[in-house]
Amino acid sequence: MEMESLGITSIILGGGYGGKTIINGTPIAGKGCVGIVVKSKMGSKVCALKIRRTDADRKTMDEEARLNKIANSAGVGPVLEGQTKNLIAMEFVNGWNIIDWVSGSHNSNRNNNITPSKSEIRAIGTAILDQCFSLDAAGLDHGELSRLARHVIIAEKPYIIDFESASIRRRTCNVTAATQAIFLFGVVADRVRKILGNIDRQKVIRALRTYKYLQTRASFDALVDSLF
Repeated sequence: MEMESLGITSIILGGGYGGKTIINGTPIAGKGCVGIVVKSKMGSKVCALKIRRTDADRKTMDEEARLNKIANSAGVGPVLEGQTKNLIAMEFVNGWNIIDWVSGSHNSNRNNNITPSKSEIRAIGTAILDQCFSLDAAGLDHGELSRLARHVIIAEKPYIIDFESASIRRRTCNVTAATQAIFLFGVVADRVRKILGNIDRQKVIRALRTYKYLQTRASFDALVDSLF
């Protein structure tokens, strides 16, 4: 009944949404602590349908849908298409998780992966941080951007996804978390630095501290300048 009320006409089994999740031998778009995500048809449109797990730590999807709307109002995240108590229908993003993208797995030529160029890294990295700044300005903290592989999808543009852990009640740290994960520490950052060359970590850390304190456009722009 809930699927019918959203206009869902069919479920499309298979991967996507940046993930490689398999449940009981069946590939799906994604799985989290709150729900699983499957491709579905809403009329003629393909969407991502998030279905609340029976063991989830919440009784409805209402709060996540509300937070997704706030992100959308800031120009961030897959567009919310509809919701019920147990379901959220969103724009389906057909892309790559950021680790595959920066490794060149998205752009393979036979057995050779073609890694992104410096200009592509700059463009995508800046676009992700711009979205993070928009979330900071909106007062919405994503809460999971230190784990980029699960929460950033690269399609024709980057998408920040999955707002199940987001909050408007804590201090925002979207720019800080994403900068560290993309450029300073971890698997993605290691691969990014191999492409960009040396990054002055101390300069970036100083700029991050200033941004964290001020969270202004000027301090954000100074942070981006410190990266490139």
